[in-house]
Amino acid sequence: MTKNEAMKRVNEELHANLLNDKNTQWSTVVPYAGDEGWWLNIPLSGFRQERHFLICSEKAKSFRHIRIKANTILSPATKFRCKDQTADVFISAKNPKRLVDTLPGGTKFSFDKYVFGEYNF
Repeated sequence: MTKNEAMKRVNEELHANLLNDKNTQWSTVVPYAGDEGWWLNIPLSGFRQERHFLICSEKAKSFRHIRIKANTILSPATKFRCKDQTADVFISAKNPKRLVDTLPGGTKFSFDKYVFGEYNF
């Protein structure tokens, strides 16, 4: 599965052109510090617009669509570990039912309530 294939699938399911290259970030499971999961690097200014994240697990043959509406997360710099005006987020794949940022320096922010859909491929 690729980012473009996933965006096309979501847009078809929603009967809308909601996701595009500018508002959508793609992440696949990668190893990190004895764990594996998804990296999201979100410019702090990006939280002012609607953002979409597609997190893919090739092993599970599925991807999730996370949708965060504009200005939903206020003061993101206080919620995530940040560097260079970018929120650094790592979501562990150990428990796919709980999508929580596990990086030190963050607040263990949960993305669970922002899951907009799950797709198998």
